[in-house]
Amino acid sequence: GVMIGRAAYHQPTDLLANADSVIFAQDRVIDPVNVVHQMMPYIHAHIENSGRLNQITRHMLGLFTGRPGARGWRRVLSERAHCDGPELVLEALQQVIEREAA
Repeated sequence: GVMIGRAAYHQPTDLLANADSVIFAQDRVIDPVNVVHQMMPYIHAHIENSGRLNQITRHMLGLFTGRPGARGWRRVLSERAHCDGPELVLEALQQVIEREAA
């Protein structure tokens, strides 16, 4: 086994995005933008079952660490996740997409 510690939580993209290609020799690289879109059905279901958005999004804060728009992503999710619905995640994602396009 390997101990990867807090890096997997705080910088998941840096550590895990290329894991399949390194460990299993697969040409699959995980894009965090796609991860967010793939999380949306889970987020909707969680909220429909009386869950709170921040119970999920607090674990997604490090997803864009080191990328343009990461600060906006974290700010939107941190400041408003206690009261808004799942569309807030897409609004936060827009922060990343707009900064990367600039």
